[in-house]
Amino acid sequence: MFAASLRGRLLIAASTVLIAFLGTMGFALDNAFRSSAIEAVNARLLQRVYALLSVTEDAPSRIDLPDALMDPLLNQLDSGHYGYVLDEQARVLWQSQSALDQPLPEALVEQLLASAAVGKSVNGQVQISTERLRYLAFSVQWMGETHEAGYTFVVIEDEQLLDAEVEGFRTRLWGWVVASVVLLLVLQGLIMRWGLKPIERFTADLYDMSQGKRGLLTGPYLQEFEPLAKTLNRLVDQERKQRERYRTTLADLAHSLKTPLAVIQNALQTATSLPVGEVTRDIESEVRQMDQVIAYQLSRAVIASSPETSEEVDPESLVLGLLSALGKVYADKSVQVQHQLEVQSCRADSRDLSEAWGNLLDNAYKYCHGQVSIVMFDRDDVIECWVEDDGPGVATDQQAVIMKRGVRLDVKPSGHGIGLAVVSEIAERYEGEVSVSKSERLGGARFCLTLKLAR
Repeated sequence: MFAASLRGRLLIAASTVLIAFLGTMGFALDNAFRSSAIEAVNARLLQRVYALLSVTEDAPSRIDLPDALMDPLLNQLDSGHYGYVLDEQARVLWQSQSALDQPLPEALVEQLLASAAVGKSVNGQVQISTERLRYLAFSVQWMGETHEAGYTFVVIEDEQLLDAEVEGFRTRLWGWVVASVVLLLVLQGLIMRWGLKPIERFTADLYDMSQGKRGLLTGPYLQEFEPLAKTLNRLVDQERKQRERYRTTLADLAHSLKTPLAVIQNALQTATSLPVGEVTRDIESEVRQMDQVIAYQLSRAVIASSPETSEEVDPESLVLGLLSALGKVYADKSVQVQHQLEVQSCRADSRDLSEAWGNLLDNAYKYCHGQVSIVMFDRDDVIECWVEDDGPGVATDQQAVIMKRGVRLDVKPSGHGIGLAVVSEIAERYEGEVSVSKSERLGGARFCLTLKLAR
């Protein structure tokens, strides 16, 4: 489970690299120190040979060395430091006081006989029982006043002394390595905790957003996370807009079906007084209209409609069809309609125009006392439509409020406060606007809708 987290994986990887690196470095330092210590021992042994040569005196038929030397280690028994002088037959001519109870190992004598060379030093290691000894031998050709002969000076040091020195260094070295590993792991953990803090915050913000506690990822985040945050915010915003579009479309669908349903209901109520064929035609016409409305609203639920989805539209035929349908819905009001339609044709989505003009006319029919007027004309590249009625009108301080979705100024007539909001949305898509004022001619409300439509 620890390796399943990012922090765990980073800690395992970094710790493995750290331990491997410091371990390798420790072994390298250990070997380097041992090699250096061996070289120091060999140098010390060579200096000791030179010291013996310096006190060597010429004697008849031989050389002579003092029993007591300046080096106290060669005067002390069991000191681990020994000195010998051999003749050409490898016989011991002299030995230090420290070597009185330590005869020269035979194995070493055999090695010296095989490798002795005048003027050259030979060093190495020899095993005697359980002891390991490190030696250095230096062969000379002595040319005295009374004789000339070859001699080999041999100095030996117990390797336990070297091992003790190396072991002491090794203990200190690995102590520091372990302490360094622990310290670096702690620092690494703290650095990783600090470095991963932004990820934890980002994750927490994502969780809060998924739980609805926050709307968007507001940051600020590290620059590496900013593109991801912006992308997620766009996705969330698109998803919310899509949901809102679904809700809006369902409300618009229900609102758009009211008029066809009212026409069908009215046709059924008057079926006994009208020819069957006429009633059937009215019902079939409204059923087709409902089918078109459903298809239109479903397409809007998937993608927002656009003026680019255009076709050739005859505004006069469209408005007259709407007036005919509304005349049947509000037949009991005997509404007198005046229309002046001066636009021949335009290019737009006919369903958008039907929805916008139909909602304005439905509003006028619903609130009028008996008169409705619709005027439509060209103004530059804009089609302007005025819908007026002789109803109670809209108070000045309420004229902006009624354009909001779900807002109604009264609750008596049936409705849900959706129609004018739909008109406003369509006007925005067609780079136009809708406004309301008092009708000077009829005394009620006057709605002015401008749409930028291609010809």
